[in-house]
Amino acid sequence: MSTSTSLPATSAGKHAIVYGGSTTGLIAAGVLSRHFERVTLVERDRFEDSPQPRKGVPQTSHVHGLLTRGMNVLCDVFPGFQEDLKAAGSHFMDMTGDHAWFMGGLWRPRIKCGLIFYAQSRPLLEWVIRQRLQALPNVRILDGREVTGFQMSADKARVTGVQLRAPGGEQEETLEGELVVDASGRGSRTPQWLEALGYPRVEETHIHVDVVYASRLFRAPPGFTADWTMMSIAPEFPREKRLAVIERIENGHLLVSLGGWLGTQPPMDDAGYVEFTRGLIQPHIHEVLEKAEPLGPIHVFRFSHNQRRHYDRMARFPEGLAPAGDAFCSFNPIYGQGMTTGALQAHTLGECLRQGLGGVSQRYRQQVGQLLTVPWSMATNGDLRLPEVEGKRPPAFGLTNWYGDRFQHLASYDEEALRTFSRVMHMLESPAALFSPRMILKVLTSRPSAADLKRKPESPFAPAAAKGQAA
Repeated sequence: MSTSTSLPATSAGKHAIVYGGSTTGLIAAGVLSRHFERVTLVERDRFEDSPQPRKGVPQTSHVHGLLTRGMNVLCDVFPGFQEDLKAAGSHFMDMTGDHAWFMGGLWRPRIKCGLIFYAQSRPLLEWVIRQRLQALPNVRILDGREVTGFQMSADKARVTGVQLRAPGGEQEETLEGELVVDASGRGSRTPQWLEALGYPRVEETHIHVDVVYASRLFRAPPGFTADWTMMSIAPEFPREKRLAVIERIENGHLLVSLGGWLGTQPPMDDAGYVEFTRGLIQPHIHEVLEKAEPLGPIHVFRFSHNQRRHYDRMARFPEGLAPAGDAFCSFNPIYGQGMTTGALQAHTLGECLRQGLGGVSQRYRQQVGQLLTVPWSMATNGDLRLPEVEGKRPPAFGLTNWYGDRFQHLASYDEEALRTFSRVMHMLESPAALFSPRMILKVLTSRPSAADLKRKPESPFAPAAAKGQAA
């Protein structure tokens, strides 16, 4: 479960600026409110006073995952946030007890692991965070403005603010601040602006995956009695490339995301979208969509490549600037790490500010570089299992994959292995936990029973009397 102990405040400066109203930007503004007299959040879009999608979040209509580590940060920044989110309609589910999870060619055991997954739309999540942010007396939200460049000190060694204008407008204004956080997303202009100021261009690593997923909102069909809150069917690499997720969100609706790697995607017509699920290795999602009522259009999101900007490697970098979230590193969204990693970056910035404003950019960049090592490796190593994906494979890549496959097989019947994997997935433990002597011994010696291998969830249309019975 998440914690709710608020972070202690320290005095670092008078005014901080965050531009980009993403989840990372909202959390960063909350963190900075504890260290600066004033904080201004600048966002190009206009915010609505309700959970509405917006243009600046192209993936807003798709399934999102907020991991336990991410919720812990949110509850540190906004005590009581978890209760607010639940009151707004989010479904709280045990990651393994309420999740019908098909991975590695087998179903996971339905046991309670104590790790909570938060199922809601992205607009609802951001709206609840924004409400908490708006309630802070020293935070101002300036929407309907875009940042067009940095204001610099005379020697160009420090960012001292930003230039603003209304989108499409000509008149600019200057907003001064002692710290500027770039949370503008993977399309951030910081690399170009720094280069124009005489700084070297930041080194970037790209791993192309051509991920496409299409999502749609449905009303649950008559007779829908599934005993799960979410079902996910993951491909078995490298043989399969398609993924499907269905989850219950607010208002009793079902949110479905279908897609895959290397251009694998469902057709965009009603019948083709449903037919795509017939080809999944398990039938349950297809059974639901055959009878469910669509509640809106099919939304498509295309993700061409993982992108990591190595700001931590730059020998010259201005003080007073901190890139965060996708502006620093953007992962394949299918792995569900983005929002949590952005929250951890915001938390890291707060920790760096405890040592004062001087040198904070350098400390922050180095610590985030280390922070990104694990989630970047987890995402890209998964993608690199597809032989068509270009990129440098790490040492012992084949051996690690062999062990990983064996571990996933173990997690399909061994509760300790499943709990360990879930804690690693939720960023509560290092991946090294998968390679403990105890886990290695189990991977090499344990064998499932015939009943373990036959495990599967019940039909989403099972009679009420059949609840709790094995299928």
